[in-house]
Amino acid sequence: MALAGVAIFGGYQWASEKEERLLHSAAPEFCDAKLHGVALIREALSRPDTLVFFGSSELIPNVPMKGVDFFSDSPTGFTMFPVGKAGTTALSVLQKLGSAGDELVGKKVVISLSPSFFQSEEVDAKYFEGNSSKLQLKEFFGSDRFSASLKQDAAVQILKYPKVFEGDWVLAFTLNCVAQGGRWNRFLLDLIAPYAALNRAVGRMQDHVEAAFALNGEPELASVSAFRPKHGRLLNWDELFRTAEQQSKTLAAKSRRGPPVVTRLKGSWDRQFVAKMQKAQEWKDFELVLRLLKEAGAHPLVLSMPLHADVLEAQGVSEVARLEYGTQLRALVSKYNAPLVYFSDHESDPVFFVDQNDHIGSKGWWYYNKVMDDFYHDRLGKPQAAHQLHP
Repeated sequence: MALAGVAIFGGYQWASEKEERLLHSAAPEFCDAKLHGVALIREALSRPDTLVFFGSSELIPNVPMKGVDFFSDSPTGFTMFPVGKAGTTALSVLQKLGSAGDELVGKKVVISLSPSFFQSEEVDAKYFEGNSSKLQLKEFFGSDRFSASLKQDAAVQILKYPKVFEGDWVLAFTLNCVAQGGRWNRFLLDLIAPYAALNRAVGRMQDHVEAAFALNGEPELASVSAFRPKHGRLLNWDELFRTAEQQSKTLAAKSRRGPPVVTRLKGSWDRQFVAKMQKAQEWKDFELVLRLLKEAGAHPLVLSMPLHADVLEAQGVSEVARLEYGTQLRALVSKYNAPLVYFSDHESDPVFFVDQNDHIGSKGWWYYNKVMDDFYHDRLGKPQAAHQLHP
């Protein structure tokens, strides 16, 4: 028994040292330990030289000026640590944030929104199922940091996706009890609490080991054993903008992407578009994220890329109808006093995106990078002031 304890402790120490030394090297990776684990997210949040960015498929295309590459050598004193992949909707972000627990207290985090998720009434089940993690959910619902009402509302939503907790009776039992609420269900949760705590502890240990093995082949950066200084050098953002715009134009010319095919008359789909957007489940899930961040005492920055004006115009959605997204977004975020930068001015910019999906190009990343740099260094202006970013 003593030897087993020593082995477990030694393994934990080895894994923790790997996480601390190689975290920055792993920032660009999409490994399972990062996306579905807890250890690397907590480690990133614990470091003053790291800004954690929760996003979706905008993190995938390899374009010049991409945030994780731009900040890789901490040009202004910090590194960006992106978390997310294609289909990472608000409910997936909720569990990743919730699993961090107390590490969120007082921490700056960036939430990047993809408007396309708000254009359907229901979230595609494959998105959440592919971005869900049993360990992250257990850590969230096992944390004392968050209110019973938040957990209950979250559990109700998660129960809509049975594949997420399939084959795990502890998680299924927890979700059902939390969702139903009441004294009896609280008693049942207390009854299994010792086993649930042990179950989470085993999961955390396994997660640490998996994270360490995932990092094992990563190259070590200079000064990996110490946090980087908070203040880096000043960048020539105007020159960087000109470079980013030229890179975006070059990529656009190579893609030879033609205009979208017109399928409806202008404005003929306004009513349906607005109705779907107003009923979108993503709004409710995103509000859960904002509630969690407020309860945790975190300091979030919400970024939203613009709508694709050309695509929506071709589908019969006019500018008047498209304004509904910004109206709802501002109203919701303002309830939680979080800074919001919505790049609505660029919905007709032909080179802000790299394609007709929610994938920003070099120019788009310039704007994101500038805002993140201002946010990290407490220079960010008034919320919703994207127009102030024009060089």
